[in-house]
Amino acid sequence: MHIRTLLVVGILVAVAFTIASALVMPFREIYRRLRGRPAGDWRVVTGQLAITGGVLGGMWVTGRLLGLALAAARPIGTAGRALPPGNVLRFVSIALAFGTLAAVLAAVELLRLWVHRGKRPARRVRQETSLSHERSVVQQWRRVASLVVLAVIAAPVSLAQSPRRPPVRVHLARADSAWAARAEIVAAREYAAVLAADPENSHATYRLAQLTRDDPAALRLFQRYVELEPEDPWGYMAVGEALARAGRYGDALQSYDAALRLAPDEPEAVAGRAKVFARARAAAPAVTPLVSGSRDSDGNTTFRLGGSAELQAGGGPLRLGVEASHDRVTDGVSTAGLEQLALRAAWRASRLASVEGALGGTRLERSDRGSTTVVPTGRVRARWRSSAHGAAVDIRAQRGVLGVSPLLVDNRVVRTELRAVVEIPLTRTLKLRGLGRTALLRDTADLNHRTALGGVVAVALSPAIELSGQVHQIRYSHASTAGYFAPRLGQVVEAGSYAELETPRGWLLALDVGAGAQRVAEFGGQPGPWTRSLRGYAFITAPLAPGRALQLELEWEDSKVAREAATTAGAWRYGSAALSLRWAL
Repeated sequence: MHIRTLLVVGILVAVAFTIASALVMPFREIYRRLRGRPAGDWRVVTGQLAITGGVLGGMWVTGRLLGLALAAARPIGTAGRALPPGNVLRFVSIALAFGTLAAVLAAVELLRLWVHRGKRPARRVRQETSLSHERSVVQQWRRVASLVVLAVIAAPVSLAQSPRRPPVRVHLARADSAWAARAEIVAAREYAAVLAADPENSHATYRLAQLTRDDPAALRLFQRYVELEPEDPWGYMAVGEALARAGRYGDALQSYDAALRLAPDEPEAVAGRAKVFARARAAAPAVTPLVSGSRDSDGNTTFRLGGSAELQAGGGPLRLGVEASHDRVTDGVSTAGLEQLALRAAWRASRLASVEGALGGTRLERSDRGSTTVVPTGRVRARWRSSAHGAAVDIRAQRGVLGVSPLLVDNRVVRTELRAVVEIPLTRTLKLRGLGRTALLRDTADLNHRTALGGVVAVALSPAIELSGQVHQIRYSHASTAGYFAPRLGQVVEAGSYAELETPRGWLLALDVGAGAQRVAEFGGQPGPWTRSLRGYAFITAPLAPGRALQLELEWEDSKVAREAATTAGAWRYGSAALSLRWAL
């Protein structure tokens, strides 16, 4: 390798020296003429310049043709074929060099014949001078041709061994080292480089698929790995997991079945298939009866009886359903009623993006048994996250009836609200959230405007536990006599905690609690003293069978100004419970 390198360097130095000498000759002759010394033969100078131009042109044409050949070979490598072997490129380089050199020699000879056409031989001395000149030109051409051929022969070897284009094994070693060091970006880049040079490398295919697990292209990479390694059950398991994340549960079960045929006793395959089967049952058509109740410190109680039914549309990510409920609201003296009916849909574009909503109406029954009213109601929610730990956006819009007391039902208080939550991760564990809400509250005699802004700093102690510090501010445009408390200003400062625990058997517990202080300023008054603010939410899922689960939802709040609902007084406590049974058909 060192001998070849020295040979190439020597050849390049010799060629550079020859070209430099030829380029200096015209300036040397001009200098001799200015000094009054005898000038040389300008035909020799012109011939040397022509030879130099031919050499430079030949080198440029050879490099251009080699560049076109390598550019044409690159798409072949990316399309799944290996590049031509080094010997092929070497022979092509030699052929291009000889072809270019032959073309230059032929052009020079034709030019010489055309210049000297029709001239008779001169004196003997002129003939000898011409012959010696031609011999020197031929000898010069032979030397230059030898140098060019040797350089072209050695160039592919030098390029193949250049450190700027390391071989596949170097990229693979770098990728494995980065994988072991958990440098995911570096590892993905190096594995991609391995596949660009060797598309049949199954190890790089599997690792790159693991690194791009959140990308839809990971499924194609896992499927490619199965083609390369059809006897590896782990490949089928990886394909099944990727299909399950995409919501293709039937295909995922078939992949796990293929893995179990190759490894019937593999625990990971058995557990993975059972998990996908549970998700498939969860995606099956289902009915969910529901019963719930609530009570607040003002003596208002509600009782709801309802349910929903849903099914998957066309086997894709879209689910359609219908929901209905009947609410009975009383304060111990009077009783009002609400009946709700809506069509709903949920579309999960990917594991990181989804849209869901409902559209229908609510029928209001006044407590005095007066006329009934039907109010159009609905909701829509869109969620998106850039990656598993990336930025997230949650936008909701809803229109509904405030039915926590008979007075609110009688006054037909309808709230139309838009809210947004934006989450920006600063590090893997530290996140910032911004919250904004705006709502219009319309009743039979008035229209009020409610705005709320909030900021949250959250720290993830683990993937399942999070601590946060929160600040919220709520404003109303004016006071109200429709049955809800509307202060000029409400401020809340609290510490919160969220935990989500799930067992292998499917039990789920989600807990969101907060404790802090708040103060309220009514219209025409100053902010009052800071008082306590408590809230809590819990969601429990008890699995009965695949696709069947009992769900319990609990909520409580001790607050002067609630963030989610509308309080009926300045000091307000509230509690609710809902029990539902999801039954997959």
